[in-house]
Amino acid sequence: GRASTSLGAVLPSYKPGVTPADLAACLPDFVVAAIREALPAFGRQLPGFDHEDAVMTGVETRTSSPLRLPRGATLQSVNTAGLYPAGEGAGYAGGILSAGVDGIRVAEAVARSLLTAESARPAA
Repeated sequence: GRASTSLGAVLPSYKPGVTPADLAACLPDFVVAAIREALPAFGRQLPGFDHEDAVMTGVETRTSSPLRLPRGATLQSVNTAGLYPAGEGAGYAGGILSAGVDGIRVAEAVARSLLTAESARPAA
């Protein structure tokens, strides 16, 4: 792939605006390689996802959450069922790497929850 210097046919939906950047300059080589491999594969499952003008939006923050949203053993919020606080904004990470790891843990918890709910449904 090549780094974009301007927007194409696909316009970003992120309202504050975007600044084109070369992801290879922002991310480790192994992450860029994984993205380059994954996008065409995902595009075969979701046509258009890998459009040459597709926009990948990443938000940079320079702060950590001053509070932690409590979550239980299932990683759901202790007071709002179905809400999974995750990452830096929820107080469970202190940077991009730990936020990613926490995001994976929470995604796995969501999948477990959905699979458990699906297996508990009576057969039609």
